[in-house]
Amino acid sequence: MTPGIFGPARDDEARAETIARQWLERYAIVTRDWWRRERPAVSWRAIYRELRRLELRGEVRRGYFVRGLAGAQFATASAVDALREVADDVTAPAITMSASDPANAYALPLEVSDEDRPAWARPRGRGALLVTRRGRVIIAAEGRGRRVTVTPSASEEDVGLGVESLLSHLMLPVPGASRRHDLEIESIDGAAATKSPHSAAFVAAGFRRDGLTLRKAVDFGTR
Repeated sequence: MTPGIFGPARDDEARAETIARQWLERYAIVTRDWWRRERPAVSWRAIYRELRRLELRGEVRRGYFVRGLAGAQFATASAVDALREVADDVTAPAITMSASDPANAYALPLEVSDEDRPAWARPRGRGALLVTRRGRVIIAAEGRGRRVTVTPSASEEDVGLGVESLLSHLMLPVPGASRRHDLEIESIDGAAATKSPHSAAFVAAGFRRDGLTLRKAVDFGTR
């Protein structure tokens, strides 16, 4: 690296501290799995050493905060408090995110049990979505919502809030779209959508039964 063009040369310690702080700001919880995914030009050992220094300074905490994330976990105090609050928050909303979103810890290449990363938490294909509530996956969707899977442990309230969140996400305007579209739910848990006991939650959210599918007309307008 040539000083004056890309800035002064930095040693591994300085780069490791920068990466550690960036990851804490971006993810709030940092483990080696982040290094495995992003592969920065600094070893995990160097980053770990900087995280330990931040811990000794009282800037971060070390512990086991998220099940399924391997090894030592470092988190900001605000992240730890937020995890505790959301686990007990009965008013917590459902949140829909892309399966490829960096915030989706289930997308990490973790060697964990099916309980920690079950199949329904790994929807496939372009546009795959996850709906979570209180840190748990409650709904997974593939094919722009055409195929939906509901977590067996999800409560009726979870499903209702999850469907509303999923619908809000699917109704976001599509750039360049000018025609009227129908949202279709073809299957729920591998069976015809209208045959599922969860179909009532979709009907309550504005879908109508159309044969074996659930359908909702949406006008995205012109963008």
